[in-house]
Amino acid sequence: MVRRTCTSLLFASLLSTPAFACADDEAALFSCLAEDGAHIIQLCAVRDDAAGGYQSLRYVYGTAETDELVYPPDRREAKELMSFAHAFDKETYVWSLRFDNGGYVYRVFGMGGDAGVEVWRKKKRIARVTCGERPHAIAQDIRRAAGCDMTNPFGTAGCSETP
Repeated sequence: MVRRTCTSLLFASLLSTPAFACADDEAALFSCLAEDGAHIIQLCAVRDDAAGGYQSLRYVYGTAETDELVYPPDRREAKELMSFAHAFDKETYVWSLRFDNGGYVYRVFGMGGDAGVEVWRKKKRIARVTCGERPHAIAQDIRRAAGCDMTNPFGTAGCSETP
């Protein structure tokens, strides 16, 4: 049995890649540490200039120890399974990315400096996890990597390049 010292454990933890990080071939199009300080919310995608920008979007929610939810299981299906919409609410830019998973609807959102993820079931919000910091978000690239959320009040205009 090998005994480890606190120093070696600390050094090993600094070298290890957190479970919640985007894969090596992905960029984080949205990322923030949740208010609880333990969870991270990310949207990761693969850049494909030939296909018009980022593709293969996926949602990752978890801690440094484990990914608690990764969606979709096959990131190449994101355009069909994840829906984006954006608009201006008075002077505030608002965007959201919605997807269904096992009877639950997830909505990753950004509203000015406020952002996070909500979980809905049967039209009732059952959870809201907000960012504890200003998020990193590239909404235009998220829009290009996802499908259009036709349930938004503006139809296809809510998915256009300019909201």
